[in-house]
Amino acid sequence: MQSEPGKRLELYRKIRLFVTFALLYAGIDIGLNKFGFSNGWTILWPLNGVTIAVLLRRRRSDWLAIMAGVALGTGVGECLDTNTVLMEIGLRTFSVTEVVLSALLLPAFTTLDSWLRRPRIFLRFAAALVVGPGVSGVMAALLFHATQHQRMLVAFDDWATADALGIAAMMPLALSLYSTEMRKLFRGRALVRTTCILCLAAVSLWLSLEVTGYPLLFLVYPTLLLVDLTLSFPGSAIAFAGLCFYAIFLTEHNLGPFGHWPSNLGVTRDVGLQIFLGFHVLALFPASILIRERRRLVEDLNNSNAQLLMLASLDGLTGLANRRSLDENLSQEWKRARRLRTPLALIMMDVDWFKQFNDRYGHRAGDDCLRSAAAVLRERSRRAEDHVGRFGGEEFVVLLPHTDLAGAQHMAEEIREAIYALKIPHQDSPWEFITVSLGCAAITPTRDGTESELMSLADAALYEAKRAGRNCVQTVTQKSDPMLVTPE
Repeated sequence: MQSEPGKRLELYRKIRLFVTFALLYAGIDIGLNKFGFSNGWTILWPLNGVTIAVLLRRRRSDWLAIMAGVALGTGVGECLDTNTVLMEIGLRTFSVTEVVLSALLLPAFTTLDSWLRRPRIFLRFAAALVVGPGVSGVMAALLFHATQHQRMLVAFDDWATADALGIAAMMPLALSLYSTEMRKLFRGRALVRTTCILCLAAVSLWLSLEVTGYPLLFLVYPTLLLVDLTLSFPGSAIAFAGLCFYAIFLTEHNLGPFGHWPSNLGVTRDVGLQIFLGFHVLALFPASILIRERRRLVEDLNNSNAQLLMLASLDGLTGLANRRSLDENLSQEWKRARRLRTPLALIMMDVDWFKQFNDRYGHRAGDDCLRSAAAVLRERSRRAEDHVGRFGGEEFVVLLPHTDLAGAQHMAEEIREAIYALKIPHQDSPWEFITVSLGCAAITPTRDGTESELMSLADAALYEAKRAGRNCVQTVTQKSDPMLVTPE
């Protein structure tokens, strides 16, 4: 149970929430009604969409304090405009009902990606646009019909459709503002790209809505899709919200394709604009989700392919590079060393009397032995450019760019001592523990040479180490004849 100080702190926190939202929404509501929004609220009311986004980010125990502050703030703003106190109490009750119902139909918001990937998110989004505004619209229509003798359908349209469109336009934008994706769009080099794309979209939308002599409204949806393809969901949320407010501004000033509305049509000007904007949001939202899902599938496929390529280049037992990967690395490093005229060294290592070890201790112990040897090789190859791999069976290879013969011999000796220091018992060895034999070679490649020369020299050196009694390091030098190998 929560302690008394904890309860007091929680109470103070909720009081701060209440006061903060009351002051904030009072200021915003007054600004919308007095200075910025004119009569456009009958087409789109933005505050409820923002409020739903706020609720989705907060735990439900905070909803009461938040909604009480929102109701008080917007109520004060509306009372200062035209409404009476009693009328406003009823309207705020309807608005709170709408916001809470819509928020309950939607999943809680943690990250934008996880929110958009929730099961049936589009159906839940559509339900939030219908249920919350629909219920509150019916209650508001009954109130306006009873008190102001307003036609039910007109009152419902002024309330429900405006709120539904506001939720559709503002909630995605408000949620996107909390996302890391939105911050990435306006950070560093991405800022220039984002600005250019949004400016291009603004010009296209301006042409669509300003030019009345030509039917350019068809440009709106391709423009929104282009923004979604390039800037993802946050970018399209910005573009759609901008489209809504600009279209409402033009319409309220009798400009644009909806500004001069024929009187003989079956729907009013405001309803025509709402249908136009509503179609675009209902078409854009699922398309945006599909585009986002396709991007995610492509990323997952690329990651899977990268993992498969990595697995195809690794030895399953030791985790080192396999023979195929070693051959590719040797070819690349040979070309680089020939171009830069730098030495390239190769160490070949073989576990001594490994067959006898397997016969006595079993293959599982043999696998453990090879993994231990691989761990030593991985530890001793400290440079990122070094390549370590299993050549086959109990044989390993270390490829050392920019390394001469002395450097390769020094590393080989460290490897030999480190593996012997593991003290892995081996009764069939004269040293009674696992040992290794190593052969070293180094070449500065020439135009006429091939990487097989280096491999042959290292193999010859390994043969000399075995002939010398094993548990030692041997090197060879290259004479004038590339194929002539002389043991040191």
